Amino acid sequence: MRYPTAVLYALCLLAPALPGAAWAEPVNYAVDPTHTAVYFSASHFERTTVRGRFGKIDGRISFDEASGSGAIDFTVDADSVDSGNRTLDGILRSPQFLDAQNFPVVRLRANRFVRDGDRLVAVEGELTLHGVTQPLRLEAERFSCGGISLFGIKRHVCGGDFRAVLSRSAFGMTRFLPDVGDSVVLTISVEATPAVPALE
Repeated sequence: MRYPTAVLYALCLLAPALPGAAWAEPVNYAVDPTHTAVYFSASHFERTTVRGRFGKIDGRISFDEASGSGAIDFTVDADSVDSGNRTLDGILRSPQFLDAQNFPVVRLRANRFVRDGDRLVAVEGELTLHGVTQPLRLEAERFSCGGISLFGIKRHVCGGDFRAVLSRSAFGMTRFLPDVGDSVVLTISVEATPAVPALE
C-alpha cells in the first residue's frame, strides 16, 4: 500500500512524541536554569559543615537515549556563589578561594556516560576550577528522561542528581587548610529540555 506524501511527512513529525519512540540520533538539550543548581559542602574545624550553591549556570547536553551516550558542557559563574552569609561569600569570591575576578568561570566538560545495563551510574570528564583542570567523575544518584506536563504544557525533560568529592588543594585552593576541609562534596541537580534551534 502506498501512502500520500503528506501522511508520511506528518508521521515523521509526530514520531519523536510517540510513547516509547527512541531518538534516531543524539538530541541537544539546553539546561533549564530555574531547575538547575550546583551545591557544595566542606567541613569547618571538623565540627560543622559549610554549605552553599552557585546560582548562575548555563550549559548544553547532547544525549542519545537509545545508546546512552552523550556529552556535557556546563559553565558556572564563580561570582554567583551563595552561602547565605555575605561575609563568607566575599571570602569565597576572593583570591583566598575562588578568585572570581581572575577566574570568573567554572567549567565542566564530560563525554563518557558510564552505564550499568539501562541505568546511568556516572559521568566522567574534567572540571576547570580556579584556572586548573582536573579529571572528575560524577556519580549519578538518579537520572531519567521522559515526558512531563507542567501547567498543561507537555515537554520532554532529562534530569538527575549527580555527586562528586573533589580536593580543593588539587585546584590550587589551599587557604585555611586543614581548618576548612580539603574534601569538597559537589552536588549537581540538573534538568534540561530539547534545545530550540535558533531562527536564521
